[in-house]
Amino acid sequence: MPDRETAHQIRGLIVRGVVSATNDNAESQTADMTLFAGHDRAKVEVLQPFGIASRPPEKGGVCIVLAVGGDQGDLVALPVGAPSMRLGNLAEGEVALYTLDGSRVHIKADGSILAVSSKAVTCEVKGNRLEVTPDYVRGRMTDGSRFAAGQGWAKLSAGGHFIAASGAGVTCSIIPVVDSEPGAGV
Repeated sequence: MPDRETAHQIRGLIVRGVVSATNDNAESQTADMTLFAGHDRAKVEVLQPFGIASRPPEKGGVCIVLAVGGDQGDLVALPVGAPSMRLGNLAEGEVALYTLDGSRVHIKADGSILAVSSKAVTCEVKGNRLEVTPDYVRGRMTDGSRFAAGQGWAKLSAGGHFIAASGAGVTCSIIPVVDSEPGAGV
């Protein structure tokens, strides 16, 4: 049977931490936390997987803390969670990134992706850009072509010409040709 000191060391190898503050301004994120029986620890390194970065809300974060090599002076924490603020109800195989304001990127099991934002969503692919805000949808292609649309208006600029439509009518830089709708590759 182990002595009291050894028993405490074994019990302290893996503990739960309640996070009080985080710092994300260095090579590794660190957290200040309270461990068992009110033991406060500062600047505990938080290990995070490559390709995913997160910082928990100010209050309510919890994590698992490991004593590396059994050394209570060398603590690391697994990523911090906030159970009361977790985005739930995901189907099997789904992944989501989310923030406190409800913004999220939800990768669904069927392969579709839903991006939700209270401000704006911007997508860039090889210099082509699409921006969606509460007031408009706007796009720019690498060749300089642009389009924008808002409530009650739309404008398309390409090849040095433009066409715009609104409740007041249609305006364009050249005389339009009336014909059947062209295909996607116009």
